[in-house]
Amino acid sequence: MATKLPAIASLSAADVLVATEPAWLQTWRQQSLAAFAAHEMPYWRRTDLTAFAFADMQLSADLGTFKIGADAPPGVIVMPLSQAVHDNAALVQAHLGSAVSAKVSKYAALNAATWRDGWFVYVPKNLESTLPLHLIQGFGAGNTLIARNLVILERGAHLTLVEQLHGDGGPYSNVVSELILGDGATLKYTAMQTWGAAVHHVGHVVANVGNNATIEWAAINTGALHQHIEAETNLVGNGSRVDWMAATVAKDGQRLLTAPWLRHVGRSTEAHMDFKTVVKGTGYATFDGMIKIEGGSTDTITRLEEHALHLSPQARSDSIPGLKIDTNNVQKAGHASTSGEVDDEHLFYMQARGISKDEAVHMIVMGFFEPVLDRIPLESLREQVTAAIAARI
Repeated sequence: MATKLPAIASLSAADVLVATEPAWLQTWRQQSLAAFAAHEMPYWRRTDLTAFAFADMQLSADLGTFKIGADAPPGVIVMPLSQAVHDNAALVQAHLGSAVSAKVSKYAALNAATWRDGWFVYVPKNLESTLPLHLIQGFGAGNTLIARNLVILERGAHLTLVEQLHGDGGPYSNVVSELILGDGATLKYTAMQTWGAAVHHVGHVVANVGNNATIEWAAINTGALHQHIEAETNLVGNGSRVDWMAATVAKDGQRLLTAPWLRHVGRSTEAHMDFKTVVKGTGYATFDGMIKIEGGSTDTITRLEEHALHLSPQARSDSIPGLKIDTNNVQKAGHASTSGEVDDEHLFYMQARGISKDEAVHMIVMGFFEPVLDRIPLESLREQVTAAIAARI
């Protein structure tokens, strides 16, 4: 039987330190543990925090399962983050915690203090990788997965990356991904949460985007019983850009929340966000999105949209788009939200042509999600996810 570390509610420094890790990381873990102890529980109105009670969680001495779904592209360095703290210590020390600090929340501090699993991905300067990199993470024998991923693209680097959380187990998952884009870099990024039906998942995913750098971000969330993902794109560089799309499916009993933040910091930045949600049965999905244009940002172009389809009367979705502007120099800025059932006229049109109602609903929903699914760069994975969503609706 695997040995267990103490319950999370009563962690001590001895529980989080790893003797073989460098001194700077041990100090970092101790500081993060102090932040965890000092943080109050967050106030998340639409997330049931009792589902994530620390008194019920134990850290596991077992590592999670993680693997590369396809060969790493030539020239791209891929290894466990626990190995990178030795083999690439300077890079890790320079960037670890730069996008997701232990100050963010009690759950972020817990991750910083206790992570054992996760990936390190490094793309050297001007390396243009054309092959997709598919990284998969899952549960080991323990009931808690705490993982951290650090992705660094140097100046002018290009990478296509799929990060997938997949499998049964748990029930607790806390995963942080930090995406660091140097000047002129391009990251085509797909984040997939396809956990089993009993998992309670907390996630933080943050991208810091440099001058004239671009991130094309697709997020797909279909699994877990409870989900609370805080995602953020920081357009810190002048001329930086994000094209951000997402698809969420929540069915019976699922409560899936995504809170995307978009921060315009640099000049002449551009952002487009298009999130799509389908709820069915007693499923409940929440989109809590915000655009923030900082005072020093000028000539900004930004747009946020969220659209939801309800496939049953009991299903619920909350859409909370927001826009905060602290500058007088904006080219375009706006947000929009729609929510409703499948259009009766569309159904009538299709049924009048011999298509059954169920098949018509299926076709409409899959067409609704198609722009997001098309972003999945691996054909076999795209077919797998498309089939999984089709089965759920």
